[in-house]
Amino acid sequence: MKNLLPLAVFLLGSLGALGQKPPDLETFTNPDGAFHFLYPANYELLVGDRMLKATQGRHVGIPVCDFSTAFVCVIYPLEELDDSRFEAAGFSVDGVPGVTSESDCLSYADPSVRTKRDQPRPSALNINGRVFRYVSSKRTIPGHTQFAHLYRTFRSGRCYQLRIAASLSDEQGVQPPSKSAGNAEAESARESLKLILSTFAFE
Repeated sequence: MKNLLPLAVFLLGSLGALGQKPPDLETFTNPDGAFHFLYPANYELLVGDRMLKATQGRHVGIPVCDFSTAFVCVIYPLEELDDSRFEAAGFSVDGVPGVTSESDCLSYADPSVRTKRDQPRPSALNINGRVFRYVSSKRTIPGHTQFAHLYRTFRSGRCYQLRIAASLSDEQGVQPPSKSAGNAEAESARESLKLILSTFAFE
């Protein structure tokens, strides 16, 4: 395992800069030993059946983690605000089903992200020395909207997707803007979860 101490110091300092009390940190290592990352101990870690059974947020219309594809999920802790539109946020590491080639993985050729009107245009992003392909997406159902940030890489014949998602309830039937969650709590959660993303590394 790579030395996580510099990343731990960075994560603690960055959470402090976001106005959050620096928490204790935990290390998650996937059971197959393929990858690991750091996360705050007060965030809820979901693996296996917990992703299906645990509560992912407050009145969530669109779950932030998909139990059918995620190896692991970290749920952002919510403030107890009854009038908030912010429902949930989470970071997950997924395997992309049905994608067996690097070109299909990195171009987001699978239908899970593509739509007839919107073809993703991935951009390159470096995370701990490894290049990922990044796109953002938006999903809506009546009364709910979810914004997701997706980061893909191909390794050992598998398409890995790191995902940060935030779900909001629509206010009086008016959907949020298409490119931004437009909600301070959701944006703060996303920035915190990006810090977890920054500690992700393959073994």
